[in-house]
Amino acid sequence: MRPTGPLPWKEVVLKALKESDREKLNRLVREAEVAIFLRRDKLGNSVERREELSSMAVATEALRAIRIHKLGETKPEESKDDRAFAKTA
Repeated sequence: MRPTGPLPWKEVVLKALKESDREKLNRLVREAEVAIFLRRDKLGNSVERREELSSMAVATEALRAIRIHKLGETKPEESKDDRAFAKTA
């Protein structure tokens, strides 16, 4: 059964797309990324939800564009684990 309203991750992405305040935008982008991650994890590779998975991929690219063009990031943030790995490699 399909949800009757917009999916929570989609609502946050749409808010981020409309937000102009840099601080709020940064918070919304992070919130949207987490919501997409959690939903994607829940869906797995479900064939029945292929359309939603495809929409999430598009939304993820839109969030990446916001990070670069509106928030001024030049590359994705590295986690502490990524930096630690890079030092040992």
